[in-house]
Amino acid sequence: SGSRVKAHVIPTCEGFLVNFTPTELGEYLLSISFGGEPVSPTPYRLSCTTGSEPGKVCASGPGLARGIVGKPAEFRIDTRGAGQGGLGVTVEGPCEAAINCRDNGDGTCSVAYLPTEPGDYGINITFNDCHIPGSPFQALVVPDTDLKRIKVSGNGIQPHGVYVDSPTDFVVDSRAIAKRDDGKVTCTITNPSGTKTENLITPLADGTYRISYTPFEEGRHTIDILYDGLPIPGSPFVVNVRRGCDPSKCRAFGPGLEHGLVNQANIFTVETKGAGTGGLGLAIEGPSEAKMTCKDNRDGSCSVEYIPTEPGDYDVSIKFADQHIPGSPFKVPVDNTVDASSVRAYGPGLDPKKCRAGTPLAFKVDATKSGKAPLGVNIQSDRGTLAPEVRDNGDGTYDVTYVPPSEGSNVKAKITWDGKDIPNSPYQLKVRPRVEPDQVKVEGPGVSGKGIPASLPAEFTIDTSQAGYGDLEVQVKGPDGYPRKVKVADNGDGIFKATYIPDDCGRYKVSVKYGGKEVPHAPFQVQAFATGSAEKCRITEGIQHALTSGEEYCITVNAQNAGYGAVTCRIRSTSGSDLDIDIEDNGDGTFSIYYTVKDAGDYTLSVKFGGQPVPDGFYTFT
Repeated sequence: SGSRVKAHVIPTCEGFLVNFTPTELGEYLLSISFGGEPVSPTPYRLSCTTGSEPGKVCASGPGLARGIVGKPAEFRIDTRGAGQGGLGVTVEGPCEAAINCRDNGDGTCSVAYLPTEPGDYGINITFNDCHIPGSPFQALVVPDTDLKRIKVSGNGIQPHGVYVDSPTDFVVDSRAIAKRDDGKVTCTITNPSGTKTENLITPLADGTYRISYTPFEEGRHTIDILYDGLPIPGSPFVVNVRRGCDPSKCRAFGPGLEHGLVNQANIFTVETKGAGTGGLGLAIEGPSEAKMTCKDNRDGSCSVEYIPTEPGDYDVSIKFADQHIPGSPFKVPVDNTVDASSVRAYGPGLDPKKCRAGTPLAFKVDATKSGKAPLGVNIQSDRGTLAPEVRDNGDGTYDVTYVPPSEGSNVKAKITWDGKDIPNSPYQLKVRPRVEPDQVKVEGPGVSGKGIPASLPAEFTIDTSQAGYGDLEVQVKGPDGYPRKVKVADNGDGIFKATYIPDDCGRYKVSVKYGGKEVPHAPFQVQAFATGSAEKCRITEGIQHALTSGEEYCITVNAQNAGYGAVTCRIRSTSGSDLDIDIEDNGDGTFSIYYTVKDAGDYTLSVKFGGQPVPDGFYTFT
């Protein structure tokens, strides 16, 4: 400004010391005279500047903390208010990084360095050779990542469909990016009020991350997702949260909805995340009342288990806010638990007494009290493997058929269920002869030596259950040597019931053969004795001596006073053959005899009661 500044001259042993205090910034002219003469022809020029304060320099920007290989890492240095001084920037790390500084002309400068290798870098910033606050800065440089390959999906990231107070989530999928230990996903969720919503990030160990949160405010939520500190494509995401519910967003899954086991806890999961607020309703219907329990997992899901006590088909209904969720009601088949000890096998094919050579044998396997499993049937003999035929009846039972080998062979039947022997397996059998007539037992009044009343049905039983398999032949001959009709009924258990009517008094011969051979004690000699009073019977109608072939005729016999007994009748042709007749007891003491003559010729008719002729009961007709 041209004004003078006062100077103080202090003599010293070496000369003079001059002190002055500049009052203004700028250039000063210093004139020095000694003895009134100038020391130099021209004044000395001095420049007055402000002082230097490195502590007032600040640096900021992402490049001071992180960087990406091959991309400029930028930051900014602000020296305003720090005075005059020299600025120094150096970068130390795994490689030499080129540094570019640009003076912004406002007391700040922009700096960028280019790392070519990943790793930890130290950034030194000095002002007048002094480190500024924070220097040296430590920056982590990571390989270049293509964030466009990161995908985000899930209900919790959709613009619409998220409900207040309803847990929801979404998944960040970074599997397309090369895996690194330092890769990290961070998330910030900002409410409409500006506060933050807590969120839980769960790494799923395969490069994906599940982010869960529960919005508590209605309105616009902003979700910022960063990977290694960098925003992924689409971030920030906007989610509009509203009140309400959507049962279609619920889902149920688990083995307990696919199949169940009796007296076992069958488990499934119901997820209501993202479905809004509403009550969860569970019900199960089926052959038994199944106890059901539900546990809230506190993550928008619950675990359900039920225990049925009977097998069959069950309906599992799951409702949210009084509406069925997708798939409800679920149809669940429930089976018994697989238990080989509850499987039974029975039948002649496993009975040592029924194992007969060359005769197909059958047995049944009943697995209705066990869960489904593979049935194994292996039949071996000391003469080789037998090939059984197994038929699945579709109701939990199986029919098995096989043919035993020759007599005397040893047979072992091994029956397994789910690879385990059922009770009594393996079965041991010894092959017996196909038929053993000597094992047949015949008994009953019809073969008794005590005698039988004539005209009344005589019965006896033939037990072949221990005699193998053969043809049964039964013949009864009367006192006249002619065969009598015998009715043989098969009871289905190897026991037969034979019935014949001894129409005459006298000795009857009962022959029983099995497998072509007489059974023990056969033939049986049976005496039929007279009963009742045949002379008190009367033929009231039907006696004719000339008949027309093809027509039915009837003879009526009144036996009301004849006592104990029955009416019998035989019509024989001259050729010796007998006609078929039908005798009906009318229940009032009378009997009706029906017959039809088909062939022309001469016939004899004999009517008896209690084995004795009735009056006028024997005559001939043509």
